[in-house]
Amino acid sequence: MRPITRLLCAFLLVPVAAFAQFEEKLTINYVEVPVTVIGKDGKPVRGLTGANFEVYENDGKRAVESFEAIDFGAAETHKVISPLNPASRRNFLILFDTTFSSPMSLGRAQAAARDFVERGVGRRDLIAIGTINVDKGLRLLTAFTSDRNLLAAAIADPGNFRSHDPLAISSSDSFTSSGPEGAGEDMSAGRGVSMENAADFNRIQGQMDDAHRRLRVKKQFELFGQVASMLQRMRGRKHLVLLSEGFDARLVQGRDVASAKEQYDENSAVSEGRSWQVDSDIRFGNANMQTVLGEMAEEFRRADVVLHGVDIQGVRVQNDTRSGARVNSNDGLFLLANSTGGTVFRNSNDISGEFQRLSELHQVVYVLGFRAPALKPGEFHQLRVKLVNVPGAKVHHRGGYYEAANETALERSLSNAEIVLNDIPQSDIAVAALASAFPTGDVKGEVPLILEISGEDLARAAKNDVATVELFVYAFDEDGVARDSMQQRIRLDLKQVGPKLRASGIKFYGTLDLAPGRYAVKSLVRVAESEKRGFRRIDVTVPNEYDVAVLQPMFFEEPGDWIMVKSEAPAEQPYPFVIDGESFIPAAKARLRKGEPRLFAVFVYNAEPDELTWAFAPHAKLVSQTRSEFVTKYVFALEQVVPGMTAVDVTVRKNGSNDARTVSVPVVVQ
Repeated sequence: MRPITRLLCAFLLVPVAAFAQFEEKLTINYVEVPVTVIGKDGKPVRGLTGANFEVYENDGKRAVESFEAIDFGAAETHKVISPLNPASRRNFLILFDTTFSSPMSLGRAQAAARDFVERGVGRRDLIAIGTINVDKGLRLLTAFTSDRNLLAAAIADPGNFRSHDPLAISSSDSFTSSGPEGAGEDMSAGRGVSMENAADFNRIQGQMDDAHRRLRVKKQFELFGQVASMLQRMRGRKHLVLLSEGFDARLVQGRDVASAKEQYDENSAVSEGRSWQVDSDIRFGNANMQTVLGEMAEEFRRADVVLHGVDIQGVRVQNDTRSGARVNSNDGLFLLANSTGGTVFRNSNDISGEFQRLSELHQVVYVLGFRAPALKPGEFHQLRVKLVNVPGAKVHHRGGYYEAANETALERSLSNAEIVLNDIPQSDIAVAALASAFPTGDVKGEVPLILEISGEDLARAAKNDVATVELFVYAFDEDGVARDSMQQRIRLDLKQVGPKLRASGIKFYGTLDLAPGRYAVKSLVRVAESEKRGFRRIDVTVPNEYDVAVLQPMFFEEPGDWIMVKSEAPAEQPYPFVIDGESFIPAAKARLRKGEPRLFAVFVYNAEPDELTWAFAPHAKLVSQTRSEFVTKYVFALEQVVPGMTAVDVTVRKNGSNDARTVSVPVVVQ
């Protein structure tokens, strides 16, 4: 053990910096397909097994190697903190359309979005907020997240919202900036014309205006196709909820109704050889626009994304005092939604009820897993699922999947957020974690966190002897809200620290401020040069101030083996790992040697030593104990270190009571 002053000097203070962007090719060799089955009665079918499904890929049958049934109606599934297969999740992207919407409709759009987040989705659903504009493109305000506070802040000011969280999944440190993003396009500006042939001029001018509007609609189709392509790698069911007034559908499909005078004038022009006066795009529709719409729909089908339109214009009238009779419809929204299998909600005040009914149809999800050979990055593989011995039922599943290819910067950001939110394992970089949840009062208390990151893995992930290591740490409560987080960036020059790095790795120390309760502490490690990642989740219960609490066993780390990195905290907090005035470094994953005993400590709060009975697996003996006002700090010696050990378990029981606490720490026997 070493004095705390010497210990903390070993930690490097590394500033947080901007994150690097790059691309890398990945290979898919395992596919999970979420499937829902609807019976004759229109309700989800429960109780199926893997034998009830057959999977075909590009007309070749695949063996179902894994099967999981998830019932969102079950009580356990509603616990946001518990792990959930990401393939079974529903993901909603709420998009504010700032091209084909007027500034006056923004309030209705915000109200609809708030209603949807509060009442239209389940606790396990993930939601992202964004804006789409043909001049400015797509802007994601948040990643897909369960943090309802972050979503509420983004909805409150979609034009100006920014998040300081690099993954945009936490509500801490979010802010709005000054200056509007830009509202909708004004489609109603009139033009006064006075000339000898006013009718021809108005016709030509109208065709030019329509061509301009048609170009903007085409750009929106292409943007939606890019959104679908961006979401194709995300797991689970994906829904795009578009808040918009919609575009003029006649620019795509032609007019739906022609007056008697229009029909007479057009027929006369054709019969008299004046066919150039007939606008075929308005009469029959624009073939190029219909092709682009079809291509957009195909992107949605392949990415398993459904677009739902929410009409935010309000009451639509067919007459007004200025222009008289006119067609004022939301057919543009129907064109978008129908092409992807979605729905249009005419009443923006009631979308939550409609989505609740949709949610009931998909309450039971079966996840089918199979292996597939990697052929070509970006290649699309068609999927077909058949039911076996389920008469009268219909199966719903995605149309296929893409082999992983290069990621864009936006896709990469979504991938990182998806890993954290969905607990997706990452095997490139080994990460071990330890969080000691000390009892605290109603206010937030200190929860020290230690991460151990494999040096060999970091060295393999480096390029040109440089490894830029990015750390993202989040503590999610049972409501899925990130209550605290840490981010840090560490640049390693392997020419200087390579031997020391490969000997063990990085040991990171930081603290989280958490009130009493249950948390999932999730840590993502990323190497910027190669996009190699590691992920670790640990569940932590922060006790109340006067609860009996037994902390996780802490093996004393041998000094000098790690590159030590300390987080940058706003205020210096006392180092908590101290026994009898001496500080020590605990091991997140202890490395033991056969035949060599190792010391470990256990802290027990709010219990007298003579009240406790101990049990160990494997056996350990008491070396010392130190008692202060609320805590007793025990030091034990592990006597039996045998090959094959994976953990050390300690059970503490109050005498004469069934109140027992078992704590564990992972170990590796070398």
